[in-house]
Amino acid sequence: MPEWKLKKYDQELVDEVADNFNLSPVLAKIFIDRDLTTTEDIQQFLNPAQQERHDPFLLKGMNKAVVRIKRAKQNDEKITIYGDFDVDGATSVSLLHLFFQKLGITNDYYIPDREKEGYGLSKEGIDSIKSKTSLIITCDCGITASEEVAYANQQGLDVIVTDHHTVGPELPPAFTIINPKQKDCNYPFQYLAGVGVAFKLAEALTQEYNLSQNYLEDLLDLVAIGTSGDIVRMEGENRIMVAQGLQKMKNTDNPGINKLTKVAGLNSDQDISVSDIVFRVSPRLNAAGRISSAGLAVNLLTTRSKSNAHQLAAHLEKLNSRRRSIENKTKNEALLQLKSEYDVENDKFFVLHDEDWHQGVLGIVASKLIDKFHRPTLLISVDDEGIGVGSARSIPDFDIYQGLSECKQFLQNFGGHPRAAGLTIPCSEISNLKEKLANIAEKEITESMLSPTLEIDSVIDFNQINQSTLSFLKKLAPFGPSNMKPIFLARNVSVSGMPKIVGKNHLKFKATQNKIVISSIGWKMANQYEKLISNRPLDIAFVIEENKYRGMKEIQLNIKDIKYSEEASLQMESVHEKTKEHRK
Repeated sequence: MPEWKLKKYDQELVDEVADNFNLSPVLAKIFIDRDLTTTEDIQQFLNPAQQERHDPFLLKGMNKAVVRIKRAKQNDEKITIYGDFDVDGATSVSLLHLFFQKLGITNDYYIPDREKEGYGLSKEGIDSIKSKTSLIITCDCGITASEEVAYANQQGLDVIVTDHHTVGPELPPAFTIINPKQKDCNYPFQYLAGVGVAFKLAEALTQEYNLSQNYLEDLLDLVAIGTSGDIVRMEGENRIMVAQGLQKMKNTDNPGINKLTKVAGLNSDQDISVSDIVFRVSPRLNAAGRISSAGLAVNLLTTRSKSNAHQLAAHLEKLNSRRRSIENKTKNEALLQLKSEYDVENDKFFVLHDEDWHQGVLGIVASKLIDKFHRPTLLISVDDEGIGVGSARSIPDFDIYQGLSECKQFLQNFGGHPRAAGLTIPCSEISNLKEKLANIAEKEITESMLSPTLEIDSVIDFNQINQSTLSFLKKLAPFGPSNMKPIFLARNVSVSGMPKIVGKNHLKFKATQNKIVISSIGWKMANQYEKLISNRPLDIAFVIEENKYRGMKEIQLNIKDIKYSEEASLQMESVHEKTKEHRK
């Protein structure tokens, strides 16, 4: 059960913002939490799709990339776009492939086989394309591929690296590198997804050739899908491009995206949100790279044929169902292994490996184990040749990439982010890695870091939850990391009528406070059913949203946690206070 932490605000600042913008104190706190206290800041935040994007030429390496691509076009060289096999990689490759086609640049794409080649640029992949190309452009990979880029150079190939992953101590010897995280890059925003970096390259070429902005606008739906699906920070330029891309998705002429959203259960007449992409669209695109070929996802996103798009979308739907089955089997096996090898209460880092696990679901299963145990988790699948491929996921305050950096003597290669990383390791080194990570975790992970927390934005009464409040909250979208949907707390709530368990594991009930009744849903919260029938006062933490069903709309509380009121009062803590000094 997570520990509830109520955000604390300077009352003088709350009153000031509430008065200045004619807001209730509850809604004023939402602005303050996002450091929005001036008219200009608020207008920009509430209208992200109207904001200007940064100049792409501020990215280090962009000028050299544009010059090299122009030379390739002039000499009719063939460019190979080399991508990763997840949704960010697939959308990045698709974006550049479609853009180069419009520009009249001869190009093809290559995505490695997850099982045979592993993540990123590989010598096997280079060997398979070296006779057909002279320039490789990586998408969403390459920043740690020093040996592989050097090998490509030996084969007479130039490599342009476009990536967004954490930069290691050694840069690959590429023709040029575009990554906002690299040293001495003065780009104003560091947190682009891989598809965002690819889009900036297309944007720079659009400027260089003095092309119509339509060349770019048609690609923004891909940016929205890849950026949302990669779970990067939903702030700054990411939020601008996602907002623009979500608008584009309403009337996209991309047949693959149209068919994909339909099989994902999204209606063409409804607004598509980041959550829709994360939970419905992305899993289907990722299923291709996880258990088949990510080339299927790129084929879908780049086809101009409606019938072909229909067939590919249906195939991805089948792959996604198969992925779920494999994932459940792997999760159950991992749980058995975990409980037999670890003290789940006291150990701080879980490393599990098996010869039969499918590489494509390791990251998902690791995430599910973190949801259950709140410990950094690494799952490794070992092949017949004794080579392990692993996916790691971490908790908020522990940098898994840095942790693996301290273990690189055991690894063949690795890369990633503070919260997610991948690696390749000889099976003989897994025990050494396991011991080293345990020691690192013991030193760096405190007990408080191992306790999940639920940060609550504000206390709210049911009489403040209305259509006006819902309309205000909708304006804060698109949501995502660093701009999550506000979580509210209502105290002394009761349940009206008999709650239901729906879909095997979800709670559906009517929450009541001061004679006001609001429909509520608790996803995967059937284990809390007893509280709802206890007749004791409850405190509930929730997100306010709109439920649409059979043409009807109503306000709904999306429940995040439930506690008995007396327990919640005793356990509640406050987190960082938002003051004028904090803002500075």
